[in-house]
Amino acid sequence: MTGRIRHTLAATALLLLALTAGPHPCAAQPRIPRDGDDAFGGNPGMHLFLPSQFIESIRRERLTMARTRSYREDYRKAVECGDYARALAYADSLIRLAEQHPIPGVSFTGGYQKRARMLHLLHRDAEACVAFERAVQVQDSVMHLQQSQTMREMQASYELDRLELDKALLSAHHHKKALISLALLLAAIGAGIAFIYTGNRRTQRLQRELLQQMQHVRESEEKKAAFINSMCHEVRTPLNSIAGFSELLCTEEVLPEAHAQYCEIIQESRRQLRYLFDDLLDVSYLENLTEPLPHDYLDICALCRTQLRVMKIRFPKAGVIYADGIPTEPLAALSSEKYLTILIAALLGNAHKFTRQGQVRLECGRQDEEHFHITVTDTGCGIPPDQYDYVFERFTKLDTFSQGNGLGLYLCRLIVRHLGGEIHIDPDYTDGTRVVATLPRK
Repeated sequence: MTGRIRHTLAATALLLLALTAGPHPCAAQPRIPRDGDDAFGGNPGMHLFLPSQFIESIRRERLTMARTRSYREDYRKAVECGDYARALAYADSLIRLAEQHPIPGVSFTGGYQKRARMLHLLHRDAEACVAFERAVQVQDSVMHLQQSQTMREMQASYELDRLELDKALLSAHHHKKALISLALLLAAIGAGIAFIYTGNRRTQRLQRELLQQMQHVRESEEKKAAFINSMCHEVRTPLNSIAGFSELLCTEEVLPEAHAQYCEIIQESRRQLRYLFDDLLDVSYLENLTEPLPHDYLDICALCRTQLRVMKIRFPKAGVIYADGIPTEPLAALSSEKYLTILIAALLGNAHKFTRQGQVRLECGRQDEEHFHITVTDTGCGIPPDQYDYVFERFTKLDTFSQGNGLGLYLCRLIVRHLGGEIHIDPDYTDGTRVVATLPRK
């Protein structure tokens, strides 16, 4: 709050100065204050009544803003003249000025975008891509700070609500004491004692229910906040890639090899968005499904071989071998082909994502006369034993920096449960992770 009051006073002082001392009519360029200048441009007056730290803060901010305006004007003129190298230098100056002298409440993300544009016009596409990625990262950081501010405000609101609840509980405690006093006065009246006892029990039950409801609400809010943050991050990244590289493709200076690379990036971002929304739709459908899934007779071995072949073709990975332990003879079962396909693809995709070296192995076979199993084994980083149950929860990510929305294993568990089976992580396998799904054959 003190920082906001300080900035409000600074803005008011600057407005008064702007109204009383306008720019010189003969000035061709905006004047850049020098290091020795007064905080108000060298004119005596109001600053005699302000603290020295406040004056110094205003002076630094005015100096930084003036330099920023000058660099932007020079950048614009250089672009109009076609001097892209000089414009790039001014863009770099804007970036250095923003990083060395940040101003609270003012964002300078445009400097990084100007740099990426100039590098592209200078046909330095590789550096342009790096600069554009830096611009996206800076913009993401600004969005993250705004989200953090929103979360802090929500936390403050929650604290106020909790204080109100404490006040209500204290009031209820006072009422309880009053009831006890009344019961002592009317101890001879059995009906009154029974009524007070019943009312006391009901109050306690309502309090317990209220506390449970509040616990559920708090957990729901935390999950919702985590989901919103995860979805914002997962959706923003491919959307920024699509938007940024689409703008680059619209320019006429794109080289053929760069054009193909940009199109590949856009296609990959589109696939990520499609998989994300497909997972969300499947989870929403299965969570609200009350009827059994449609079943058909199918060959489990053939289905597993098809999904393994699709994984090899679409998602090859250097240093990773796709192996199979699928029997040659057919394995007939009455199940859902669509959701078994989603289950196998999700398990293989999860193993592919966390395996950098080694192999991903898909197996299937009879568990007994009435059940069959589908097993995916990898040589990746593995999962700690105390997290075996936790990873099957919604929006669960052990590595918060990894790509994904935390719905893969949760979706697998939903599918297996609707098919009447069980899924777990094999605790005896220690070279990575082995996920075993056991399903009924009928």
